[in-house]
Amino acid sequence: MHVVCTAGHVDHGKSTLVRALTGMEPDRFAEEQERGLTIDLGFAWTQLGVHTVAFVDLPGHERFIANMLAGAGAIELALLVVAADEGWMPQSAEHLAILDALGVRHAVVAITKTDAVDPETAELAVELTREELAGSTLAGAEIVTVSGTTGQGLDDLRAALASMLDRAPEPADSGRPRLWIDRSFSITGAGTVVTGTLTGGWLRTGDEVVIGRQRGRIRSLQSLKQAVEAAPPGARVAVNVAGLERAAATRGQALVRPGQWHPVTAFDARVDVLEGCEVDRPGAWHVHAGSGDWTAQVSPVVGPPVRGTGFVRVELDTPALLTAGDRFVLREAGRKATVGGGVVLDPDPSPRARGRHARAQRAAQLDARADALSRSDRGRLVLLATEERGALDATRCAAAAGLSRSAADQAAEMHGLVTIGDAWAHPAAVGAWGDAVQAALAAYHAAHPVERAAPKDVALRAATRAGCTRPLSEALLDVLVTRGVIAAEGPGVRLPDHRVELDADQAAARDALLTALASDPFNPPRLSDAAQHAGASTALVRELEAGGHLVRVGDDLAFHAGAIVQAGAALHAAYTAEGPLTAARAKEVLGTSRKYALPLLEHLDRRGMTRREGDRRHVRAPHG
Repeated sequence: MHVVCTAGHVDHGKSTLVRALTGMEPDRFAEEQERGLTIDLGFAWTQLGVHTVAFVDLPGHERFIANMLAGAGAIELALLVVAADEGWMPQSAEHLAILDALGVRHAVVAITKTDAVDPETAELAVELTREELAGSTLAGAEIVTVSGTTGQGLDDLRAALASMLDRAPEPADSGRPRLWIDRSFSITGAGTVVTGTLTGGWLRTGDEVVIGRQRGRIRSLQSLKQAVEAAPPGARVAVNVAGLERAAATRGQALVRPGQWHPVTAFDARVDVLEGCEVDRPGAWHVHAGSGDWTAQVSPVVGPPVRGTGFVRVELDTPALLTAGDRFVLREAGRKATVGGGVVLDPDPSPRARGRHARAQRAAQLDARADALSRSDRGRLVLLATEERGALDATRCAAAAGLSRSAADQAAEMHGLVTIGDAWAHPAAVGAWGDAVQAALAAYHAAHPVERAAPKDVALRAATRAGCTRPLSEALLDVLVTRGVIAAEGPGVRLPDHRVELDADQAAARDALLTALASDPFNPPRLSDAAQHAGASTALVRELEAGGHLVRVGDDLAFHAGAIVQAGAALHAAYTAEGPLTAARAKEVLGTSRKYALPLLEHLDRRGMTRREGDRRHVRAPHG
């Protein structure tokens, strides 16, 4: 199926032509049929050779331009209609500007009402129309003379449309369906139904879908009033959604799958401004994309007003489901005039650049994005996003690039991006963050030579100062440990080659402390008292604990490491002779008091040297 929109000035015969081609009435409302004036979107379809073609008939009156834009936004094929008796008119020009802004490159132009003029006048209308098309995306489109009333030239028009459809590319399937809603209604007993032109992927009955903040499930699908189990991209679709309130589904919203799209309220774009117009900061604007219409503020990225082509920051009044590559039309709210249109380059931008250098740098980044889109290289957008920001949430990055998660994963791997938690990071950023962490650890080791490791927060703060976000910095340390850039040591981290080296005074304090703990191994002195008497600093105590020379079993209670081994051997000997031991018996075996015995036994339990059953313990044989 292909969907084609009509375009052209009011009363130039668009609806008449659709009736003649399809045998169907596109105008849905009695008022439209009585007045002979299309007010809202009309729909009809037919078969042209091997092609099923659905027409979305757009209103031509300037008062209904918003409705015209709602129908044209998601469509890439057009039938532009110009009446031979009136020729090129204001809405002919505006509709052409809109099709041009939307990037429509496949079209047929029909010169209608040829029955009302002589052949010379019809030929003049053809030539003048060809001149108007020059320089637009429709330049070179086939022009056919036709009368929707008499049927003259209809076969030629059908042939031209079929030829256009033969050349038109297949609708893209990125695995990310999006249905811009152009109509919604309720059916008694069935619930909410939304219609639109499907792009980006397939929809199937049973699929979970999202509209705004509401979730639902596809109960049934229709395409051209025929029930279907699945609808491909490019189809006109009516979707019956279970669990969705009618008020939640309005024109301009989009039906999508959960988790595949990220609502945006600002985006950076390249805009092409019509001759005689400019885009500057003051004023209110309307942005039209898909079937949606948003009030927006628009600001040039570089600074001076944009004339011709330039980059802009667009800030929307409400969120929109937009992605890189989406086309939009820009209209000035005050004059209600089309000023131009453009393409979304970055739907998830950083705060606006400040200063001449930053603005120029941002323009260069957007130029690179535009180049990637022109080459249909969306994978490069993933690379560019991480190049600009250091790291981005992977799902959000995929949505901004217009890729399914699996396709974005492949792009990330191809470009050598680093997976950090749920994010992708640019290798250069990871290198810079790693350098900052190493420098901070080196400084800490130099200032605290007795400490085996630095507190983890030292590394986290260094990564954050270097530009890594705090939530990402924890996962960054895991990556740096895996790569061998740093080493984990208990609750802290260190440089891999860092070793504690004690001077003579520190070595003497160490020996004195360990001797004090070993002198009566199962009745040691308070750790703080022993350390103070030996002249051991808090840092030295931590190092001895980290090195396994002493074992802390309480806030101020520690045993010499050898005492743990001795306790295991003594208890196992008693267990072999007597069987399971009570805490009281273990206390007797070790020749200590309850104050020391219970913490020591609990430590042995944690190490698996003893196993408690009720009030008795089994003791494992010592290793080695």
